[in-house]
Amino acid sequence: MTNTVVFKVAMMCTGCSGAVERVLGKMEGVQSFDVNLETQKVTVVGTVTMEEVVAAIAKTGKAVEPWSDRDSRDTSLE
Repeated sequence: MTNTVVFKVAMMCTGCSGAVERVLGKMEGVQSFDVNLETQKVTVVGTVTMEEVVAAIAKTGKAVEPWSDRDSRDTSLE
């Protein structure tokens, strides 16, 4: 079954987001992913569990937690 999981990942630069993209790209079961450096939002679609994705991203040394609605505030109006 295909799942969509969304996370907040502490990424400060393109090197950080690139590291996350590399580990997700190598994961078996990942069909697609989107890494947004500006919002620190990572969306993964595939036959993977939240725990599997957290473990993979944690290998990069980046802090990762489930995305919550409070993380999605629109900063474009500030």
